[in-house]
Amino acid sequence: MASRRDRALGLIERLHRVEIEARAVELGALRDRMAELERQSAETAQALARDGRITSIETAPYVGDYIRDARAQIGALDRARAALEPQAEALEAAMREGFREMKTVATVAARAKLRAARDRAAREAAETDEMVLLRWGRES
Repeated sequence: MASRRDRALGLIERLHRVEIEARAVELGALRDRMAELERQSAETAQALARDGRITSIETAPYVGDYIRDARAQIGALDRARAALEPQAEALEAAMREGFREMKTVATVAARAKLRAARDRAAREAAETDEMVLLRWGRES
């Protein structure tokens, strides 16, 4: 009975670990995507700062369009990154909950093993006491 329970608790703990690892991979990919969006936004902002000046009268209409387009692109990239944030937070919360559950199962398994070891030690002590009493009875 106890060994089946130990195996079941071990299996549940491993399942939680696999689930947490899968979510960690997903969160890593999501964070990479968010970092890429942030990088693109920063690069666009740098390009805007570098190239967003009127250098001659002929370029004036084009620079205005460039500035509007660059700002729109920066806004779109920032909104796309912000849209991914709740998903990342939800994954982090799910990972924390899964880790908490995994630790609970591990604690229950450790307590069960400790209880089984104590029971085994008590049985062995009782058997030893019985053997001593039997030997003592034979010698008297």
